[in-house]
Amino acid sequence: MVGIKLLAVDPSLTCSGWALFNTDSGDLLGVGSISTLGPDQPMPRRLTRLQDNILEMFKQAQLGAGDILICEDATSMKDPQAVAKLERVRGIFETLARFLKVDVPGRIHPRTVQYELLGLRGKQVERETVKQAARSVALHLYGESLRKINFETTEAQFRKAQDIIDALLVGAVSLTRLQEAKRLNVTLEELFFVAENRRAATTRAGVRL
Repeated sequence: MVGIKLLAVDPSLTCSGWALFNTDSGDLLGVGSISTLGPDQPMPRRLTRLQDNILEMFKQAQLGAGDILICEDATSMKDPQAVAKLERVRGIFETLARFLKVDVPGRIHPRTVQYELLGLRGKQVERETVKQAARSVALHLYGESLRKINFETTEAQFRKAQDIIDALLVGAVSLTRLQEAKRLNVTLEELFFVAENRRAATTRAGVRL
């Protein structure tokens, strides 16, 4: 019997990856992706279809009160329009989760994943280098679990499923946050609040996390 579930999401208007975990054991329960209509369709129609698909996935995962949703945060403001679109997608995930009484304690910044899991610190490295490191770490952490749920772990398949890979790593960091919150006897919301303020402070000081 599964207790509290954690859903980690890499949001995208094109294809959002997700990974579902059992927080008690840390076991991976499932992975997948959610897409919507193509860019040839009006944005309101695309968002409506996306919302329907997300809600259906939530129902299939049987998410409810006490479960947890954590999305990957925005990366940069180089393209404000892209960031705005992505925030609308992230907002759909989080709003639907709250409607179902799922906890939404915070977000995981991509640089936090790179720093804590991938060992990529200091100056930002090339995107492909980050992706390759992400695939290698995801395979190391969850290769066996993925094979148990019949998800191919070949290099070719991993390259096609970067959205799922990113969700897996967001989930890995989130599980660590959950363990830390229990150890410190604080809520997950409080821990995320402190972690985000610390990240913002170090970024302003010139240390990019």
